[in-house]
Amino acid sequence: MPQLPKPLHPLSRSKRPRPLPKVPLQPVACKYCRTCITSSKVLVHPDSFPNKSRRMRGFNGKASLFTEVSNVHLSAPTVQLMTTGAHTIQEITCSTCTTYLGWKIVRAHERTEQWKEGICLLEVESLFTSMVPPPSPTYPMEGHWRSPSSGSDTSSGSSFDH
Repeated sequence: MPQLPKPLHPLSRSKRPRPLPKVPLQPVACKYCRTCITSSKVLVHPDSFPNKSRRMRGFNGKASLFTEVSNVHLSAPTVQLMTTGAHTIQEITCSTCTTYLGWKIVRAHERTEQWKEGICLLEVESLFTSMVPPPSPTYPMEGHWRSPSSGSDTSSGSSFDH
């Protein structure tokens, strides 16, 4: 009597592999409350900037450009005069703690700057790139986290730099 083929396992019927969930390369969070804001996956690399623009500066210093952000609030659009010309921007704040993070460029009024439209400029000073939670309980103290049990200061995290 011929043998019947063994029944296939229910999960092995599909020959196509299941797609893995999308995981950000490195989360970028609000420095103060650790809410995830964006990912290094959507960072606009300086080599892709046209017109020899290599360094981005925010109101508070170094900044990086990102194509997507989440968990933020956008202000009403305003026109801001910057070193590269007039831009219509919306300020970006953290939706959890309302910390100022940067701005979204809604419109660049100079033709040479129009490549920035729709891009978000986030201030490096306000970002945190390691999602390791601070010790618990925590007390923010001038940019450091102090754990009452250890009595020692530890750095509040690395700043995001490209």
